[in-house]
Amino acid sequence: MRLLYATLHTLGVTLEDRIDRLRKDGEKGAATIEIVFWAVGLLVLAGIVYAFLSGWINGKLAGIT
Repeated sequence: MRLLYATLHTLGVTLEDRIDRLRKDGEKGAATIEIVFWAVGLLVLAGIVYAFLSGWINGKLAGIT
């Protein structure tokens, strides 16, 4: 349990340091974050389209046999 606490504490301190650096740098990394959000959004959209098409095709195949 101590190891888990130490790991989470270290992670929190590291994230806090990164946030402080981002605040000092202003919007220096804003473009990169925006690209990541767009990439994640497109991956989610592609997953939804894949799930829809897969279900639709499997439904049609079940009707054929």
